[in-house]
Amino acid sequence: MKNLFTSLIFMLFFAGTALSQLVVTELSYNPPETNTDSLEYIELYNLGSAALNLKDYKFTKGIEFAFPEVTINAGGYLLLSVNEGAFMRNYNKPSLQWTSGALNNGGEALAIADASGAEIYAVDFKDVAPWPTVADGTDGEGKSIEICNPEADPNEGDNWKVSLSNLGFMINGKQVFGTPGLANSIPSCSVEPDFIVEVASNFFTPKDITIDVGQTVRWVNTGGTHNINGSQATFPANPESFSNGAPSGDAWTYDFTFNTAGFYNYQCDPHASLGMMGTVTVNGPVIVDIYPVRTITSVSTTNADGQTDSLNVTCTLQGIVYGVNINAATGLQFTVMDANNNGIGAFSGSGNLGYTVQEGDEVEIKGRIDNFRGLTQMRLDSVRLISEGNNLVSPKVVTEFVEEDESSLLTVENLDYVDISQWTGMGSGFNLIMTNGTNEFTIRIDNDVDLYSNGPVVLSPGSKLSVTGLLGQFAPQTAAPYSGGYQLLPRYIVDFLIVTNVNDSDLDSNMTLSPNPANNIVTIKTDAQPESIILYNAQGQQLSVIQNTLEVDMSAFAAGVYFIKAVKADKSSTVRIIKM
Repeated sequence: MKNLFTSLIFMLFFAGTALSQLVVTELSYNPPETNTDSLEYIELYNLGSAALNLKDYKFTKGIEFAFPEVTINAGGYLLLSVNEGAFMRNYNKPSLQWTSGALNNGGEALAIADASGAEIYAVDFKDVAPWPTVADGTDGEGKSIEICNPEADPNEGDNWKVSLSNLGFMINGKQVFGTPGLANSIPSCSVEPDFIVEVASNFFTPKDITIDVGQTVRWVNTGGTHNINGSQATFPANPESFSNGAPSGDAWTYDFTFNTAGFYNYQCDPHASLGMMGTVTVNGPVIVDIYPVRTITSVSTTNADGQTDSLNVTCTLQGIVYGVNINAATGLQFTVMDANNNGIGAFSGSGNLGYTVQEGDEVEIKGRIDNFRGLTQMRLDSVRLISEGNNLVSPKVVTEFVEEDESSLLTVENLDYVDISQWTGMGSGFNLIMTNGTNEFTIRIDNDVDLYSNGPVVLSPGSKLSVTGLLGQFAPQTAAPYSGGYQLLPRYIVDFLIVTNVNDSDLDSNMTLSPNPANNIVTIKTDAQPESIILYNAQGQQLSVIQNTLEVDMSAFAAGVYFIKAVKADKSSTVRIIKM
């Protein structure tokens, strides 16, 4: 009687909600697009026997939309989309564009109220089991989700499946499935077993099976008086109990869905002594990592058109941060590099993701590989700080800018201005054209670096500049093929080094400082023997000159970034140090 009463209450509730005349029968909440989703859609269905005028109906949860004068015939469909133009171009079907909002990729509640304001439909969809997941092909993998029957409870995840209808086109390499405006492709709501075990003649066939978490086993009795007993009372080590009760000679079936991984024993009670026993091994869920670990070099190669080979690949990268944040106004933009001077840009246009850029940090970044005007970069989803104060690579000395050095730390020597008036100190940054007498180089001074407001570095007669920075690219073309547009982006004032001898070169490219970061004494490790040690602050101001020692006392200086330069004759090496 209790079960009957509960069922009646459920039926009354369900009839007033999920079985309204207007129901949602299909959702595409995370199409396989890059960045902004323009192909999200909702399919509505008229479950009733009469036409339904939706004037003044509206969504009260999820998206924002009030229906105009529009009618759905009995058994008819109506499509809503986030972008009706994009939807028509891709699906070749008309739709009503909702006013604002987007379908949450992690799931959310949707609700519709009628013209009187009464809520007549509600569904709280999810992207985790028992709802279809990315492993099933939805949530960015190309498949919409469809309800198995318009009359089924929409809030039961098992009633939703990924679409089986191939629409014949791809987006970002993902095949698109769906039935917008048509009957759903899911045949029924019945749950078919993943494995069938025959029960007969005092044997289970097969006796031992291996399945995955979430799969269903059906035992079918074809002869004899038997039962299935996998209870923890009989087998205490079983991860969970399953049993169909007392033995029966009827032609019964018993289904059980295994939701806990592990090893299970079970038996037929009347015939256990005769060996009528079986086992079920349930493997754990397969975890799909949408951010697999990759190396910087594996995702930063380009093809003959300058287009990134790994375009739209999502992954995890790890490396050392170089430079300052040159997108501090709206988000993040810096370079992450490996130990071999191979780098990649890191960009976020919507906030700093909880990270403050500091050169020398080791970070783990997750996101999608992108190409902006020829520059390979990762559009960031997250940044995780691993460690601070790591040593940096020595810059590579070059005489030209080439694709293979993009996002690497480079030095160009013996430079002079083509036109010093280009140092404007205006706008979001400015470009300088400099020359070594043979080639011209574009030097980009971003407004987030200290050089921007410092004023031009003036050269005395006979002197030249050695300029260090990160090689970027801003190609003239807005689409592939990309070519040219290489720019060297200095990070600090000290990246502009005046040299009085054009033959100046590294004293020791392997020079290191220990410890780094430091509180007090810093020891210089070098194969060469410098004549003097010069300490600079981050603004390039000379603080002290030390001779006849390889130690620098930092105890009197404030915390921050400094540079230690070892000099001998016309050669020098400079290493960055962090004072704690």
